[in-house]
Amino acid sequence: MKPHPRLKCLAVFVVLVGGGVAYWTTRPGEISPAATPTTPDAALHELHSGNLRFVNSRRTHSTDTRHDADDRHRTAKGQHPFAAVLCCSDSRLCPEFIFDQRTGTMFEIRNAGNVVDEDVLASMEYAVEHFHVPLIVVLGHKGCGAIEAVCEAGENPLHDHLRALQTRTAGIHKQVIECNHRHDAEVVDRLAEENAKQQALTVLRESHPLKAAVGRGEVQLVYGIYDMETGVVEFFDLP
Repeated sequence: MKPHPRLKCLAVFVVLVGGGVAYWTTRPGEISPAATPTTPDAALHELHSGNLRFVNSRRTHSTDTRHDADDRHRTAKGQHPFAAVLCCSDSRLCPEFIFDQRTGTMFEIRNAGNVVDEDVLASMEYAVEHFHVPLIVVLGHKGCGAIEAVCEAGENPLHDHLRALQTRTAGIHKQVIECNHRHDAEVVDRLAEENAKQQALTVLRESHPLKAAVGRGEVQLVYGIYDMETGVVEFFDLP
């Protein structure tokens, strides 16, 4: 799989939106999921489009409260998410807002540091097997407190269950040690991005079903970094 360029500039987003297909069509009194993304490219495109709306303060899907009852009734009968997203538990992250999506569109998995463990792998495998999601995203974010704690600790063990953060971020351990307890914004942001990449690689390494689905082209696995100041999500393909 060839790595694709970083998709950060708004010019790229505008092109995507201009050539895209609306995810929801609205009629008086109802909502119909008329164009649910079913391919990896279409799913990633929809996340790009939704993020552009969020960046420009023009969210529509996640602010339409007129159809809350319709959404509840529809999703009570079943769910059809088009993406599984592993992201940090940070209270400033809300995938439905960041990607401007409605209830039932994203299968979310959250924990401190967006790290991959057995529960996360089981959740991802469930999303692919039962809901046939075509896209998996490991989403890190700038200013991540979990990564900052790991950087500040360095070789010293964190206390109690926080030690699990160090265990699950082993992919950036070498860089953490080289930083020599530095935990300023530049270091944290750089390692947050690297951690997202390493967690995505862990998915492929530890889950045979997901690796096979990616190999067949049924699922795309990408990682990304969210900038809380600008609202922009950069996506990266795995090398």
